[in-house]
Amino acid sequence: MFIFLLLVFLSAPLCKYILYPLLFAFLKWKRPVRKFTAPTAKIRDILNPDKDEWEMEHVKNEEIITISGSGEDDSFIFIQIITKNGIHTAHIRIFEQNILYSGSYDAFFSDNRTITCGPLLIELRNPFRKWRINFRGYLQDNIGNSHFITLSGWWRCVTNARFFYSNAPLKSFKDIYNNMPMKVARNLLFMEKYRRGNVFHQMGEYHAEIKIGTGDTIEHRYRGLRHRNPLDLEHSSTQFHTYLNVSFLLCSPIIAYESLIQDGNAISHRVNDITYVKRGSHTMSYGERVSHGIAFRADHSVRPITLHSSQSLESESMLPIQFNFSSGKILPIQMRKGRKLSHFTYLREDNKVVDVTTFKVHYTLFTGVGFVVRVSEVLKEIPAKQLDSFPEYHAFGTEKLRQVLPFGHRACQDKLLTGGKGANLARLQAITNDFHVPPGIVVTTAAFNEHIRVNSSIKKAIHLLDQCGKSADYYEEVGKEIEQLLIGSKVSEYLWNEIKEWLPNSEYYAVRSSAVGEDGADLSSAGQLESYLDVVKNDIYEKLKLCWASNFRREVLNYRKNYGQQLNPSMAVVIQVMDRNGVAGVMFTANPVNLDRGEIVINALKGSGELIVSGSTTPDEIHVNRISRDVVINKTGADCCLADYQIENLTKVGEYLERIFGKPQDIEFVVKGSQINIVQSRDITGLDKETPFEMYTEYNSPSIHDKEVLTNANVGEVLPAPVNAMEAHNLTGMFDKVISCMTMQEINDVVPAHTTIGFSVAHRKIFFNLGEVVLRIWEMVQKDRITDIVIAGETLFTDEMFHQAAHQYGRVPSFFPLKRMYHMIKLIYFTSNSVKEKIAKIDEDAKKLVPKDDMPVEKVFKQYEELEKLWCDAIRCHTDLSMFSSFTYVLCGMLIRGSDSGPLSNENISDFANVFSNNSRGDVVSADVPNSLKKLAKTIKEDGLEKEFCAADGDESLKSLQKGKKSSEELRRFLDLHGHRGPKELYLDATTWEEDTDLLVHTIKSMLACPETSEKTIENEEDIIDNLKCKPTGMRRRFLKYFIGQTHRGVAFRETAKNHLVSTTNSVRKTCRMIGKKLYEKGYLPDPNLWMHFSMDELKELNETRSAKLISRATRRKQIASKFEGLQFPLVSHGYMNPIKIEIAETDASVGLVLRGTTVCEGKVRAKARVAKTLEEAKETQPGEVLITKYTDICWSPFFPIISGIVTEIGGLLSHGAVVAREYGLPSLIAVSNATHHFKTGDLVELDSITGTISRLDENQE
Repeated sequence: MFIFLLLVFLSAPLCKYILYPLLFAFLKWKRPVRKFTAPTAKIRDILNPDKDEWEMEHVKNEEIITISGSGEDDSFIFIQIITKNGIHTAHIRIFEQNILYSGSYDAFFSDNRTITCGPLLIELRNPFRKWRINFRGYLQDNIGNSHFITLSGWWRCVTNARFFYSNAPLKSFKDIYNNMPMKVARNLLFMEKYRRGNVFHQMGEYHAEIKIGTGDTIEHRYRGLRHRNPLDLEHSSTQFHTYLNVSFLLCSPIIAYESLIQDGNAISHRVNDITYVKRGSHTMSYGERVSHGIAFRADHSVRPITLHSSQSLESESMLPIQFNFSSGKILPIQMRKGRKLSHFTYLREDNKVVDVTTFKVHYTLFTGVGFVVRVSEVLKEIPAKQLDSFPEYHAFGTEKLRQVLPFGHRACQDKLLTGGKGANLARLQAITNDFHVPPGIVVTTAAFNEHIRVNSSIKKAIHLLDQCGKSADYYEEVGKEIEQLLIGSKVSEYLWNEIKEWLPNSEYYAVRSSAVGEDGADLSSAGQLESYLDVVKNDIYEKLKLCWASNFRREVLNYRKNYGQQLNPSMAVVIQVMDRNGVAGVMFTANPVNLDRGEIVINALKGSGELIVSGSTTPDEIHVNRISRDVVINKTGADCCLADYQIENLTKVGEYLERIFGKPQDIEFVVKGSQINIVQSRDITGLDKETPFEMYTEYNSPSIHDKEVLTNANVGEVLPAPVNAMEAHNLTGMFDKVISCMTMQEINDVVPAHTTIGFSVAHRKIFFNLGEVVLRIWEMVQKDRITDIVIAGETLFTDEMFHQAAHQYGRVPSFFPLKRMYHMIKLIYFTSNSVKEKIAKIDEDAKKLVPKDDMPVEKVFKQYEELEKLWCDAIRCHTDLSMFSSFTYVLCGMLIRGSDSGPLSNENISDFANVFSNNSRGDVVSADVPNSLKKLAKTIKEDGLEKEFCAADGDESLKSLQKGKKSSEELRRFLDLHGHRGPKELYLDATTWEEDTDLLVHTIKSMLACPETSEKTIENEEDIIDNLKCKPTGMRRRFLKYFIGQTHRGVAFRETAKNHLVSTTNSVRKTCRMIGKKLYEKGYLPDPNLWMHFSMDELKELNETRSAKLISRATRRKQIASKFEGLQFPLVSHGYMNPIKIEIAETDASVGLVLRGTTVCEGKVRAKARVAKTLEEAKETQPGEVLITKYTDICWSPFFPIISGIVTEIGGLLSHGAVVAREYGLPSLIAVSNATHHFKTGDLVELDSITGTISRLDENQE
C-alpha cells in the first residue's frame, strides 16, 4: 500500500517532467509538420507551389486572415477578413500622416482565390508568395469624415510561411498539462491540435501606393505580418507583432564615415486563453494558456521565443517587452515602448471584440511599429449577418428545350439559355423594388440552335469558324456569309407561333441581341451586337434574324478572338415592351473613370438611351456623392432632363441593385415621371483591373529592409534584358533557387521555398543580390577583395555594406571556410568531370522531351514539368562549374598577390591579365564560335563562292553555300554546334542563330572583307610565370603553375556547361512555344506568342477555364513591356535599384578624354571607335575598329576576329568578353563606366590595356 501511494504521489511529477517530454518529442519526430524548405540536393521539390500549397492558401469559410504592416514614417495598414457562414467581413484600418482611417465591408464568399468586400479586393496570385491587395473606397477619419482612398499594390513574402505552432517547445503548453497532468491523452490531443493546426504566420512586404482624397500619391513599403487562423483555434488572446525596419546612423570617427544600418528582424507572439464548451453554448475557462512566438531573423533563420511577462503588453505598463529564446543560448530581445500611435476596437462576427493598440517600439538602436491585438469574448450573442443576394438559377430538364421564355419564368435567369442580357432582365423582374421592368420575352439559345440545325448550309458555314489560326479577312468573309444565310433563312412556324403566344401587348418593342458570355464583369461586347428600337409587331420576324446575324459581325468576331473566346456562341434575342417619350440613360454606381465607388454617375437625355451608347448625342452628366448626397450636374441645355426627385430615386435604385448583385452596376433606364423603368443592369466591366502602378511593379521582388546590396555586374551581361511574365515566374525563380543552394550549402544546407535570396527583380530587370549571396561571408570578402574583381572587374563593396552585413548575418561559423574548401577541392579533383558529363546527359534528355506537333496540350504541360526539372539540374551543374572557375581565379589571385588578404595593385591586375590571356586549351566553346566562323569564311573562299555569297541577302546567302562542298559542311558543323545560341540565349522569348541567320550572314561577309590576321601565340605556364611582375619563386611558383592550369580547365568546363545550359533552355523554349501554338489552335490565345506574358500556372488555368480575364491581363503586360526597354541602372546599389539618367558633360567631346577600367588582356592599339549599345548597332562594325559596348554575350563572338580591341562597361574576369578577348589576344578593358556615353563612333582612340586606359586622340594623330 505504501508503494502504491508513493507511485500515486509521484505520478504527476513523472508525467510532467518525464512522460510529456518523451511523448512530445516522439510526436514531433513521428508526425513532423511541413517546413516549406528543402535541402540543397532536393531543390527540384520547391521550384513551384504544389497542389497542397494552393489548397492551403485558398480562401476558406470559418477562417480569419489578417494582413498588417508598417512603413518608414510610422504609417501602417491593418486589414482583417473574417469569413463566417459564407460571408466575408473586412475590417480595414489605414494610418497615414497621424490620422486613422477606418471602415468595414461585407460580401458573400464566392471564389476560393479572391476576397471581394465592397471596395476591397484581395487576390491570390502565387501561394505564400504573392497576393494582390486593392482598395478603392471610403473610410472615415477620427472625427467621422469620409475620405475616398485608393490603395493598390502587391503583398510579397520576405520570409517562409510557418505553421505557427510547429516549432513550439513543450513549455508553450505547460498550462495545459500542469493543470491536469494525469489526463495525458486529452492534453496531447490538445497540443497536437495546435502544433498541427493550419495557423500560418509569414512576414511580408506590401509595396503599394496610396492616395487620400485629392492629396498626393504616396508610395509605401509596409512590412509586417500576414497570418491565417481557423475559427476553431481562435480564442480570447493577446498577440504582439512588429517588424524592425527603420535604420539608424552609425558614425565611425576612426575611419570617418557615416553608415545607415537597417534591421529587418521581426517578432510574432501570441497568448491564447483556452476555453472549453461544457453544456449548450455555455463556456468555461480553466485559466489555461498557450503561449508561443516566432522570431523571424533577417538572415532567414527562424527561432521560437516566449514572452517574459504578459503584463508588459498592457498599454499602461512601462515594462519593457522581453522575449526569451527557447534555446537559452541567445540573449533575450528586449524592446522599449515609444509613443502611442493609435487605438481602435471593433466587434467581430464570431462574437468577439478586437482591441488593437499600435505604438513605437525600440530595440537597441532600431525602431518599428508594434501591434498589440487583444481578442475577447462578448457576453451577448451577436445575431448572424443577413445580406441581400440573388443566387443564380440553372435550367434543367425540359426547361433547357424551351424556345421562348417570358421574363417571369425562372429558367429565363439561366445565362446559358437566355444570354447575358436576357438572364439579367429576368433577375431584375424578380427583384423589382421602387422600379419597373418592362415585360418581355426571350427567344432562347435553344431556338437559335434548332434554327441552325435545320438549316444545314448555315451550320456548315458556322463550322468554318472553328478553324483557328486564320487571318482576320478569313473570319470576316465567313462571318459575312453566315450573316447573309441567316438573314435569308426562314423562321420556323412553330417558333413564330411561340413568339406571338408569349409576346406582351404593346405598340412598339425593343428587339435586342443577348449572346452567351456577354454583359459579364470581364467581357462586355457592349454596343457590338445589334439592337432595334421602336419595332412594330410585324417587323419582329425580320429583326430576330438580324439580331442572330449580328452574332457574326466582323467587330464581334474580332473582339471574341482577341479575348480567346469561342467565335460562335449561341445567341438569344430579347423582345421587350418599348418605353418611349421618357428620359433615357445609363447609370454607373461607381465612377467608371476614376473607379470611385462612392460616386454614382448618370448620363441621361430625352429620347432613346441608344443615343448615349452610340455617342451621337451629348447627354446631361450627373454626379452623386453617395456619402454626402451632394449632386453635381453638367447640363447640355438650359435645364437638366432629370428632376431632383428623379435623381434621388435613381440613386436609391442603383444602390439597391449593387447591393443585390454584389458589385457596382452599369444600369440602363427610362424615366417617366415618378416611374423608373430598368431595361438592363450588368456588372461594370474591368472595374477590378490592375492599376498602372500594379502593372509596372507586378514582378518587383520584395526587400527585407531598405538597404539590400544589389548589382548589375555579371548578371547584367548574362541576363541583360527585361523579363516577361513567363521568365519572371519561372526563369528567375529557377536561377534563384540554384543560387540559394550555392549560398546555403555550407551554412545550413536549407533552401526556403517561398523567399528569393540570390536574385532580385526591379523594373522587370534581374539583379544579383550581393548581400544575400556574397556578404553572408562578409569577413572573408572584406579581408580579400579579389571577389570584387572577379564579379565586376572593379571594387563593389563599401564599409557601409560590410557593417550592414555584419549586423544582418553576424559572423560565419568557424567551420565555414573548411566546409567551403572541402566542397571546392571535392569539385575540382573528384566531381568536375562527372558534373560536366551530367549536364551533357541532361541536354540530351531535354532534347528528347521536346513535344511533337501531334501531342495534346495537356501532355505538353506534363512534358514541360519534366523539362523544368532538367532545366533546374542544368543550371545547378553550370553554377557548380562556375564556382570551380571562380575559386581557381581567386586562388591564382592570392598567389599572384603573395598573400590571402589585401587589395590588388595595378601590377597584380596586369599579372592577372597575362595569366588568363594565355589559355593553351582548345576546348573553350565560346571561343570556338569566332574560330568556326573564320573557318567558314575561309572555306567559302576556297569553294569560290565569295562573290555569290556577298551578293545575296539573308537565307539566300546561306543557300548559295550548298554549291560548295567544304563550305556547306562547315556551315552544317557550325549550326550543329552553335545553332542553338543567339541573342538573349537564356531567355524564353529568344531567337537562335539557326532560326534567324541575319547576324551570321552579316558577320561572315565582314570577315570575307577583312584580311586574315595571324593566330595568337600561346605561351606555356613557365613562360607566363617568367613574364609576371610579381616574380614568384619556390613553392609559390609551383602552386601558381599548377593552378594556372586548373584555372584554364575551369574556364573550359564552365563554358561547356553554359553551352549545354543554353541548349537545355532552348528545349524548354520550344516546349513553351508548343503550348502557345496548341492554345492558339484551340482558339484560347489570340496570338501564339502571347504565352510569354503568362505564368505557366496561368496558362494551365486558361486551358481549363478559357478566361477572358487572363487574356486581358496578358495583353496589358505585353502593352507595357516597352516601358522597361533601354533603362540604365547603376553598377551597384545599396538600397532600391532604380533607373538612372546618365548626363555627360560637354567637355567630354574634347580631345584628351581618358577613362580607366580593369585590364583583362594586355596590349595597345590606336584605331577608330565603334560604339554599339545594341547588337543591331554592332552589325556596322568595320574591320580593325575598337569595339566599345555595354557588355557582350555569345552573339558578339563573331565580331572578335575583325576588331582590334574591346571595351565594356559591365563585366568581370569571367565574363564572356573577357574570356573571348583573351583567347584572341585582343587588348581589352572591362568595367569602364559609361564608356558608350563618353565616346562616339568614329572617334580616334587609343586603347592601352597595359595601363588600363582608353583615351580620345586628335584626328591628326592617326
